[in-house]
Amino acid sequence: MNPLTCAKSASSISALAATKHHLACLVLVLAVTSCARMAVPPGGPEDKIAPEIVSTIPEQNSVMVPLDADVTLEFSEPVNRAAVEASLYLSPEPGRRLRYRWSGRRLTLDYLDPLPENRTIVVTVGATAKDLQNNPFENSYTLAFSTGDHIDKGEIAGAVALPPGVRSMAVTAYQVKDSLPDPMTDAPDYRMQTAPDGTFELGYLAPGTYRLFALDDKNFDGMWQPASEWIGTATNDVKVEEGTKPRITFAPSLQDTTPPAILRVRQMDMHRIDLRVNIDGQPRVNISDGSRNVPAEHFREDSTASHAWHIYFADTVGGDSALLRVSIGDVELSSQYAVKNRPDTTAPAFFESSPFNREMTRGIPREAIVIFSEPVVYSPDSDTAAVSLRADTNDVDITVEQTDPISLTITPSDSLERGLKYSLFVPQKLIQDYSGNILRDSLLKIAWYTFPEDSLGAIDGLVRATEMGPWIVELYPLKSSEPAEIVYTNTHFKFNGFPAGDYRLRVIRDANSNDRIDTGSMNPFRFSEPFQWHPDTISIRPRWTTEVEFLWTNVTQK
Repeated sequence: MNPLTCAKSASSISALAATKHHLACLVLVLAVTSCARMAVPPGGPEDKIAPEIVSTIPEQNSVMVPLDADVTLEFSEPVNRAAVEASLYLSPEPGRRLRYRWSGRRLTLDYLDPLPENRTIVVTVGATAKDLQNNPFENSYTLAFSTGDHIDKGEIAGAVALPPGVRSMAVTAYQVKDSLPDPMTDAPDYRMQTAPDGTFELGYLAPGTYRLFALDDKNFDGMWQPASEWIGTATNDVKVEEGTKPRITFAPSLQDTTPPAILRVRQMDMHRIDLRVNIDGQPRVNISDGSRNVPAEHFREDSTASHAWHIYFADTVGGDSALLRVSIGDVELSSQYAVKNRPDTTAPAFFESSPFNREMTRGIPREAIVIFSEPVVYSPDSDTAAVSLRADTNDVDITVEQTDPISLTITPSDSLERGLKYSLFVPQKLIQDYSGNILRDSLLKIAWYTFPEDSLGAIDGLVRATEMGPWIVELYPLKSSEPAEIVYTNTHFKFNGFPAGDYRLRVIRDANSNDRIDTGSMNPFRFSEPFQWHPDTISIRPRWTTEVEFLWTNVTQK
């Protein structure tokens, strides 16, 4: 063969091979591009699935676990490691003799000392643990195993009345031995977190008698920090034995163990002083400049701080400083403050009313009450303006009276009717404060509507219990944290004239017959009064009475 021909043939073959190579690369690029275009776009639906524990070492309820064993928890997804570590409750408490080792979705608890012999070990992951998208656990998770041949089976169940804004609280349990526990200094024998609805089941307890507390454990140390953390005492000490499940409740409060004191006194203007103390109860206040005493005219609680009050005076005192005296129950306190008789330039404003503005009322009100933000002077002027009330478009004859420094009471001459819209009007010029500032609104309007009779229903019920009453029965609309009505009874209760809907019932055993729930105390120590919720939602239907039986139980047999 001609060498030139061979060279041309070889060149053609090389070119053809190169062409095929380029075509193959082009096809590959197109395929990759096509695949990229067909892929699910980034992002997707937001992750709202709660994390959970899918496996453990040792397994749940294992016995004869070696004393040198570690504990491994595997989560269903990547989690917020700091939140998980902060939510861990261990019994017995290893203190600082514990090391956390993470590997992906697995957490190993490396005990630096041998586990105790013949002991049930309890590891709880609290409900504040969360994943990387801040989805919290739905409930606490508890792992129990034993270094002996059996698992402790004691249980305590119950509920905590969660304070406003608190999602969950820690329940701590101390076995009562020679001395009583102090939640400020003693680490608990067992602890766990409540579910978001405040319920809890504390399990795997050794037999014995326990004292329990509910804590808003902000620093996750299992102990109470007075003044900054809510605390609740239980309804009683609890005897734990296998085969029963005692039930207790908590109604936490903020409690300060320091002596009663005035924390702050500040004069805001010539008619108002702001006061903060560290104890519960409405104060009685007067001020003195050495030559005369001026009593307070009115008190209003300051919702921005605990135990804080706005104190109003019709008159003031002179000088550079004065003495403020406070009486709260049997406690007498006093403090000097700087006199600042600056003018009051703030106009009085509408605060609230009964009926509420835009309220759908169940009953027919006998009167309407308008409450202002500070003490006022009502100056009727029948020639040019007057307080008025209308039923739909018809005027209603009324009388108007200032019944206390901050309120007007409006009384209709005849009974009001159902099914009508009522509108109350208060002209600006009729209301002024002690400094002469007139009402902020040029014409204050308050409106309400009364439900027709045939749209309402009722609840009729009995409290059945082995203990004697009296009982406090509270009716709550399903999504409300405030009771719609409260009944005090020894057995029978009835709620009349409520709109159709779903409701909850709470019953409180009023042991000292003071018509309120006692939340207990740390100093002096007192147990709280017990409460229980009806297990079912109760429906009210129009023109119908729903019958309810409330079974009060303290111990559940298993």
